[in-house]
Amino acid sequence: MTVTETRNENLPEQLYGVLADLLIRKNNIAVLDSIRGEYGVLNCLCDLEEGASAGELCKRLHVVPGRMADILKSLEQKELILRVRMKDDRRVVKAHITDKGRQVSIEKREEISREYEGLFKILGEKDVKEMIRLLKIVLSYYPDKTEE
Repeated sequence: MTVTETRNENLPEQLYGVLADLLIRKNNIAVLDSIRGEYGVLNCLCDLEEGASAGELCKRLHVVPGRMADILKSLEQKELILRVRMKDDRRVVKAHITDKGRQVSIEKREEISREYEGLFKILGEKDVKEMIRLLKIVLSYYPDKTEE
């Protein structure tokens, strides 16, 4: 066995360890909670002029219906969204972002930019783009089983 073969045998464990370390960091757990929580819904609704149903949001954000119901209720209580029953089908309720909700989403985007500013300085734009490209490849290697 060559030195290269020995080193390559250890690569899966090294990759696993690095990914585990990255995922369990407090700030990354907070990011995941945010993306799949209230900010995720607001961010999603910012891009959808016609709003979205709870089911549509569940699919986009990979959130179970019970959790989505809680998120939408909280956002509505904070006056960040409005839920509107559709005229042509009264069973369908769509969530729409309010001006206040749009402002909260913008502020969160700015906070995210500040959060990662240091990392961008360390890596530089070229390496950040390369990291994003590589992470997209990693994500495509592990397809989401819920979408099958």
